Amino acid sequence: MVAISQVIACRIELLHRLQMNDNPKTREPSLRRSQPAYPPLRESGILVFESHHSANFSMEFKRFDFHKICWIPVGRGSLEFTSSRLPIGRDELLLIPAGEEHRFVDDPSAPPTLVFAHFSDKLVRESVALQSIMPELSQRFHSPYPVVQLHNYRRCAVRDTFKRMLLEQSRNHCGATAVLHACLIDLLVLLLRGEPVQKASSLSRDQALDGTLDYIESSFHKPIRVKDLAEMCGISSRRYSDVFKQRTGKTVVQYLSERRITYAQERLQQTGQIMYAALAAGYTDITHFYRVFKRMTNMTPGEYLKQISSVEEQSDSDS
Repeated sequence: MVAISQVIACRIELLHRLQMNDNPKTREPSLRRSQPAYPPLRESGILVFESHHSANFSMEFKRFDFHKICWIPVGRGSLEFTSSRLPIGRDELLLIPAGEEHRFVDDPSAPPTLVFAHFSDKLVRESVALQSIMPELSQRFHSPYPVVQLHNYRRCAVRDTFKRMLLEQSRNHCGATAVLHACLIDLLVLLLRGEPVQKASSLSRDQALDGTLDYIESSFHKPIRVKDLAEMCGISSRRYSDVFKQRTGKTVVQYLSERRITYAQERLQQTGQIMYAALAAGYTDITHFYRVFKRMTNMTPGEYLKQISSVEEQSDSDS
């Protein structure tokens, strides 16, 4: 009987451990570092990796010959340089230029997880896009170490970009290097357009609203609900609608319709195809597209195309 009860107890304990591991709130990262890792750059000139710190993490000052872009999804601490100290915390994105001696110092009560993209100076020199972005970062930020606070939309964008980079790096399929380079540019642009930490330690209502406007600009061709936009700001749908109207002078529906129809006009000018323009702008119901287009422009898509042709013919005649 004693043996049977011990077996049952062991099985209960094992089941409890499995349940704990399946619960994301109780599961610990598989590797928590007490010391930093220094993986070498790959031939692509980019390396992406995660570093989960333990409560006793420690790091000596060290200098690297590559740039680092770092996201802090959880935890807090500081980034120390030889003559300065920069507090860092959750939902921040920062850049450490190559050659800057530094170390991370954690808050033991909230050891952070850091997600890095290391990239070589050679890669910067060979990329026209990176050559244009790096000086812009220096001009926009007074500090040599740009740090931004991520609002909801940009946090999701940073998370998804790093996830894609880690996946491409692990699979190493054809075109992986090109995807890594493109994602690196996305991260640096998100950093460039972010809200500097020096301006505000917490996001204001206006900054949160800016995030939803960014989201609309990049996703207007998809279904967008006021409820989802309001959740990004942490307020009710009704309150969000009021704030949005005060800021833009339009309702969310009006703003979305204007953005979609403006884009549809651009597609019509480029292709002359009404169905293609409607789908590209996010309309799956062609009748609804015609109705909104007419309301916004006082002409049908066909009449708009005729107007474009008339203007082009007149221009050719004049020249």
